[in-house]
Amino acid sequence: MAQAEWFTGRVSSCALFQHAYPNSGVQKERLRKKFMELCQEDTPMIRRACASKLGEFSMTLEKQHVITELLPIFRQLAQDEQDAIRVLCLESLIYMASYLSKEENQVHTLGTLLAAGEDKSWKVRLCFAKSFAKFAEAFGKEISDNNLIQTFTQLLSDPEPEVKNAAITSLSQSLKNLSVEKICNLILPKLEQSYADSQTSFKAGVALALCEMAGLVGKDFTIQKIITILIELMKDDNAEVRLNVVQNLIKVAEVVHVDLMTPSFVQILGNITKDAQWRVRMAVIELVGDMAIKFGKDTFFKHLEPIFMQYLTNTAAAVREMGIRKVQKMAE
Repeated sequence: MAQAEWFTGRVSSCALFQHAYPNSGVQKERLRKKFMELCQEDTPMIRRACASKLGEFSMTLEKQHVITELLPIFRQLAQDEQDAIRVLCLESLIYMASYLSKEENQVHTLGTLLAAGEDKSWKVRLCFAKSFAKFAEAFGKEISDNNLIQTFTQLLSDPEPEVKNAAITSLSQSLKNLSVEKICNLILPKLEQSYADSQTSFKAGVALALCEMAGLVGKDFTIQKIITILIELMKDDNAEVRLNVVQNLIKVAEVVHVDLMTPSFVQILGNITKDAQWRVRMAVIELVGDMAIKFGKDTFFKHLEPIFMQYLTNTAAAVREMGIRKVQKMAE
């Protein structure tokens, strides 16, 4: 198949190497050589098929063959003139990076990944942004924090909105592999600069990321920086943004405790109970109930009771039903 006259046979063969290789005995070298030849074919569709299977095939090879034979071919395909092939190479790199050690990645694959994050094609940058959490996991915290995060941070203000949205979605999943210093000094300033004029989906992603950050950066930094942005997002014109903030605010409350109960914050909560969207109203009532359970009855009666009791007269039946369920837990 790999030597078929028509390209369709050669394309089909690319998917079979990873299955045949572990059981091929003395033919292993021959199979590796043939795969390398297919990777350098003139027909773009064959190179594309190879790029898509490069990562899975590498997992079946002995590590020395990955480093000496497969990685040079990978770097060549990663610079292919077709952006579709470069995207597939990036997806294959997730497998390869998890197979190689931290030191081997630093020497052999890191440069290619960083170049992809600054690629002229937005589709390649999009793939980098979408897969950043997986790359951070595969490369480890040290490389992610020292090398990858600078490139990734630029994508949070990428001129292509789809790239920005993918980056902010990945951010929440990537925080565990980043240091508090980089979150505070690199990522948060970038979010402060870019969230106000961004699309709805980006703002919603910012809300989730900030709530996730609170547990990492600590109480003082959360009060100084994060809550200020979240309060602005709670006033956003779009219901999806407001909903995303309210649904995740309990994570912030767990960090700052009763210090969250500032007059401005309580006032905004009260305003949102009159939100036009019933899902937002329900999220507020649920949040207030959860905070009451967490902070205790004194805080509830001092700050939250008037807000919570509005569930009784809410026009949406689902809000009233949820309020009743929350009352039972609060009474307990």
